[in-house]
Amino acid sequence: MCRIYGYFGAGTDETALHAARDAQLPGGPDQQHCARGEDWGLGCNRLSIQDPSHGRQPFTNAGGSVHAVFNGEIYNFRAIRAELAGHGVHIDGDSDGSVLIPYYELHGDRFADRLEGMYAIALVDLRFGRRLKLWCDPLAVKSLYYAATGDGVVFSSELSGITALRPKPLSVDPLAVDHYMNWQCLPNGTSWYAGVSSLHPGEQLVHDVRTVVKRRRRDARPRPADDACTPGSLAALLTREVERMSLQSAPVAVQVSGGLDSAVLATLLRRRRADVTGFHVTHEGSHDSDEEGYARQAAAHAGIPLEVVEIREARLPELIPAMVTALGTPNATPHALSAYVLFQEIAHGSFRVCFVGDGADEQFGGYRRYSTALAADDGTWQARYLDRLSLVPEARYRRLYTHEYRALIDSGASSRQRSLELLGRPAPSRLEQLLTFDRLHKLPSLNLRKLDHLGMAHAVEGRVPYCQPSVTAFARRTPDDLKVDGSRRKGILWDAGRGLIPRSVQKRAKQPFTFPVDAFMTPGTKLWDFTTDVLARPRLCDSGFLSGAAVRKVFAEHTAGRDHARLLWGLMVLELSLP
Repeated sequence: MCRIYGYFGAGTDETALHAARDAQLPGGPDQQHCARGEDWGLGCNRLSIQDPSHGRQPFTNAGGSVHAVFNGEIYNFRAIRAELAGHGVHIDGDSDGSVLIPYYELHGDRFADRLEGMYAIALVDLRFGRRLKLWCDPLAVKSLYYAATGDGVVFSSELSGITALRPKPLSVDPLAVDHYMNWQCLPNGTSWYAGVSSLHPGEQLVHDVRTVVKRRRRDARPRPADDACTPGSLAALLTREVERMSLQSAPVAVQVSGGLDSAVLATLLRRRRADVTGFHVTHEGSHDSDEEGYARQAAAHAGIPLEVVEIREARLPELIPAMVTALGTPNATPHALSAYVLFQEIAHGSFRVCFVGDGADEQFGGYRRYSTALAADDGTWQARYLDRLSLVPEARYRRLYTHEYRALIDSGASSRQRSLELLGRPAPSRLEQLLTFDRLHKLPSLNLRKLDHLGMAHAVEGRVPYCQPSVTAFARRTPDDLKVDGSRRKGILWDAGRGLIPRSVQKRAKQPFTFPVDAFMTPGTKLWDFTTDVLARPRLCDSGFLSGAAVRKVFAEHTAGRDHARLLWGLMVLELSLP
């Protein structure tokens, strides 16, 4: 697990390469190395987890004609190493990244299709001309930003690396605010800056000095519903994935929220190894969203200790700016703060690996919004579904825009129009339409990017078994009614988890991992004073995005008793994030 960065083409020098390195040190504190050639450079800040004595990056082949850097984990690397041995290729040590260049030399560009794990890979091939190649895993668990111009390409795991590598200041993309209001984040393929993108799930970029070519791995249509997709076969699959994802010698942490997904992982991990510790975030005071009791019961059932960290109101003015800085890209979900504190505590415990349950709901239909969308019988369900994913419904957030910004958005394709196109793509069923949209767009952009950036800000690698390709393939083969059947959601996973979780968790209602922003966002509290101070800064309004009068009206209505806590939180994060 690392932070990678580099350039290909003219216009970048060693000083910029070192600046990109320094901007991403928290995510790779153990080793920092780079390789440079004629008009190219590759760098890596390493977080050493798998075989720290081997796997130094950048990787280079024997002839010095292929160089690569890599961020992530390849879980089938031992099978790859055995395949390479059959071709007479010997790999020293037990580092997963060491197999990448010889595997690329064996299979060419399609080698990435055979990798199982999470990864962002950059490779310079000097054998037949000069080419830079970038790859991203099928769900973009590991982020990779890039900027391509006539001079060449720069790339980085974090947006701060891109700004360090570009010789000229970057301009803010005027569409970014509309993206944020619509998605609660900046979706894959976009960033704060005009001309700076991020790789989509399963995407490859090739630059040969003259042209840039992007290829996307096809999201193959699922096979017909498979009777072999049973709770027992899903439980066996998750057991195998957790086993091969937990091979390193260092101790393992697991987020225990008190729900199904994390409780299953906690039990499976404890069956595999004895050095597992659960971590749970709670919040000062008494809240309806409190899950500490369920988390303690889940940890006890799994047979692991549980560390509980409390977010206290007095620390919010200190924690929120630190969270925003660590994210590097705006994320409106309040539970981003809970995740930031969770990884901070895990790092204080000297853990470097944490298993999390992200992706289970998007794979198996766990959210209430799926049942609602499936029950809708008119043509407006898509717009209503997207309103559930926005900071507030589209009609409300557009009222915050200035007349000029609204006209700019309406002069082209708005973020909402693009979302409707993505959601409207044909699928075998409405449920598959919903899950494909969430799996390829919402999950990577909102949740997995948050996981990557907040975990690595504390040198902690987040591992996501529910996002493994084998789990995706299984979920897509599973009949719809085993995933969502009326009000019963994620049914096959609940059935697979029977016996792995305590009865109290089986019987409870679903509760998302969250931060109770509504309880803290009241006049006179630390959060209220902090938010008021931040939004008194005129940058979003002075830049022509938001109407000052409209923002003041939101404050007035909230003070009068109309709940705008989530909107105020989202606007505060946006203001702090604005470059």
